[in-house]
Amino acid sequence: MNREFLPEAVLGITVGLLLAVVAVYRTTRPPSSGVLRRAGMIGLLVYALIAAQALVRQGMTWIGLLFLLVLLGVAAFAALAGRSRSVAGPTADWTRRLIGVGLTAAMLIAAGQTLSMVGIVDPRVVVVVIAGLAGLLVAQEALVARGRVGSLAMWLMIVPVLISLALGVLLGDPGQAVSPIIEVTGVQWASALGLIVAFLVLGWSDPGMAAAGGDSTGVPARMLVGVGLVVLLICTGLLMFFGGAVMAPSMQFFVVPANIDALPGLAGTLIAVLTVLFTALVASTLTGIRRLDGGIRWLVICGIAAVVLALIDPGLDWVVIATSLVAAALLGSRGERGTQIGLAAAIIGVATLTWTGHMTFGWQSALAAGVVAAVAAVVPASMPSASG
Repeated sequence: MNREFLPEAVLGITVGLLLAVVAVYRTTRPPSSGVLRRAGMIGLLVYALIAAQALVRQGMTWIGLLFLLVLLGVAAFAALAGRSRSVAGPTADWTRRLIGVGLTAAMLIAAGQTLSMVGIVDPRVVVVVIAGLAGLLVAQEALVARGRVGSLAMWLMIVPVLISLALGVLLGDPGQAVSPIIEVTGVQWASALGLIVAFLVLGWSDPGMAAAGGDSTGVPARMLVGVGLVVLLICTGLLMFFGGAVMAPSMQFFVVPANIDALPGLAGTLIAVLTVLFTALVASTLTGIRRLDGGIRWLVICGIAAVVLALIDPGLDWVVIATSLVAAALLGSRGERGTQIGLAAAIIGVATLTWTGHMTFGWQSALAAGVVAAVAAVVPASMPSASG
């Protein structure tokens, strides 16, 4: 790419933001069940992005793709199980807000990295602009904003699906998708364990997933099928194109973003789609915070906290693992006091993993989440709170 592409990139982001606004305000009718279901898929797509960025660093082959689909299943059905045993109380609400902040920051970090890679834009500007628009829409429209922007984003996912399949079929080799010509380490058991545990506790406690699921027990299964199909098609096309393995960072991985402006209009279109997608992802996580009845004030506070964390950018893994430890406190807790002690254990766990250099998906992060959940669980549900 060169600087001559910058106007097209800016135009793509602008069009994407306008599409998001139009999607929310194009009608005053309540979102239909189909719109809400597609918005729920966006909530699960949050986990697809987290899993994908972790797996491609080890080299994602078809085995990694299958594991990614398994991780989506873990998150979806953990969310379903979490609704059947939801811990109440002020500390539990604060914990859910912290989880929402962490996942929002993770999506903002991903947005900044992705759009700055595809287009020549400052990731910090991307973070602030997308967070600002998504926060404004959620503050005014709550589930309506999440529903309509999420539904539009899922419809627009046909663009990256078609691009990926075109790259794989026309420029790659379909046989290489299952018979890699590139040697990579692939999924390591420790990383797999860390991801499974993180997705289990996050899916269980994620307020955004809870808002997406509502009271319908069938929603997570339908969400899983829809998101799984999109992920399968995109990743299959990339596997065919890249010789059976997607590895990042690598020179091969940057072939597509470095040459996507070769076809006039394609890059701008893709950037517009990605802008709508990340706006929907951030709106999805913020809606979970909005639904906790804390009012607009707490939505603003949590949104600003997420933006600051994303601008600091300690790393996507660090943010997700720290959030999963906080979520583990909620998973293990049986009451207010248990949640409080679990949160204290989560803070100690984050500090310990950071100090030892193990804030990555591995057996250490899985063990830390298990310890936090266990500490929260040993406190009796009938034990009075510290304020009582």
